[in-house]
Amino acid sequence: MHCVELEEGNMIKFYHFILIILSFSFAYEVGETISIAHQNQDYSICYAPELDPNNDGVFNFSEYNGDLNGGQYYVIFLEMMTTW
Repeated sequence: MHCVELEEGNMIKFYHFILIILSFSFAYEVGETISIAHQNQDYSICYAPELDPNNDGVFNFSEYNGDLNGGQYYVIFLEMMTTW
């Protein structure tokens, strides 16, 4: 296996390229509203399904949207983190 060394100028270009790619990879920015299509996507709940509003064990954001759930509105603080 060969190790490729990049010159300083090429390394900076490489970092800029990665930064540009990552900036286009996020679907939402702070303060944006989640689209109806994304609100209707189902996700199975693997922990504490009894906390689900309609007790079906499936999570989707539309359950918390008052326009779609019969008038009960919620405020959701969503924080997502990952480690690589």
